[in-house]
Amino acid sequence: MNKKFFMPCLRGTFGNWVTYTCSMKLKDIAELVKFATELHQSERLSEMIQRELNDTRAEEIATYLTSREDRFFSSLVVAVYDGEPTWHDIGGLRPNKEKLSEVEMPDYAAETLGFLSITREEKMFALDGQHRLAGIIKAIKNKPSLADDLLSVIIVAHKNSDEGIKRSRRLFTSLNKEAQPVNKETKIALDEDDECAVVTRYLVEKTDFISSKSVSYSIGSLRDKSSFTTIGNIFDCSDKLYKFYNKTDLVKTSFFDFCVEFYAETFNSCKELNVYQEHLTSPNRLKYLEKYRNSSNGGHLLFRPIGWHLYTESFIQLIEKEYSVTAAVKKLNAKDLKLEGEIIGNALWSVKAKKIMSPSAKKWKSTIKKLTT
Repeated sequence: MNKKFFMPCLRGTFGNWVTYTCSMKLKDIAELVKFATELHQSERLSEMIQRELNDTRAEEIATYLTSREDRFFSSLVVAVYDGEPTWHDIGGLRPNKEKLSEVEMPDYAAETLGFLSITREEKMFALDGQHRLAGIIKAIKNKPSLADDLLSVIIVAHKNSDEGIKRSRRLFTSLNKEAQPVNKETKIALDEDDECAVVTRYLVEKTDFISSKSVSYSIGSLRDKSSFTTIGNIFDCSDKLYKFYNKTDLVKTSFFDFCVEFYAETFNSCKELNVYQEHLTSPNRLKYLEKYRNSSNGGHLLFRPIGWHLYTESFIQLIEKEYSVTAAVKKLNAKDLKLEGEIIGNALWSVKAKKIMSPSAKKWKSTIKKLTT
């Protein structure tokens, strides 16, 4: 018979669930916790859950765990049934009479601290954190020293009956439906692992050629009359550069340097951006911006977010032809980038309707060809 395995634990209640938040070593999680196939008695439905597990995501998580000293996870949510899971509270936590006046202890405190014991015969499966579980399993195989890391696991009771399975399924879908991916604003503002977010922040915070005063802090449309583009547009164009950079061996510098050089050289080569930047603190700066973005002749390509997309994709094509960053930027800026000009007019800008067009893929491609030949 297996010895009982004790886990330090906090017991709580939320709605009609009793929760047990335990500290578990990663090796015990990998050994004891399975995937959520237990939510279905049908083997084919269980296989559907397994197929939903993205192996690439599990690999990313495993790499994160093995490569980062500052690794951190939120708690897994795990259901348990069968065996003999038992709660053991710790008594004697009340302060003595002499100290009673110095301590504020809620009534529930003494009943929430204890241990949860299991026999290892229990069935445990992840309700939330399946990709993290898959990543943990892979990471321990690649780096056994991770096995002793402690992670908090929220354990709830599961009953292997029709009603019990329905209840656990409902919790599974609630946890996974309500979990929202990090939105673009948060990623740009805070993400230290997304290289495009890091370089975007650097460009608007640390460089002389792009500043916080010249950029709209929006990920949507450019609506103000003082910015040359949006921070979301800089992020999106950086993402185009990143995807290109990752699939080519032509570029030998770091992505960060490559991206910063692209923007720096563009500002060095584009006369219109230079004039705009020179008058950024001028009381008349809106006059200069209106010259380059307006509804009469459209202005200049690089004062429209869609124009930056076209410009960036054209730049990438030139780099693919083995142009240097400087040479590619100079070639593009030697072209007529006015919206009513020969290249952009009636491709991206309707000369007749005086507004931005939605070009077809064919028109987009032919415009890039004109810019790069």
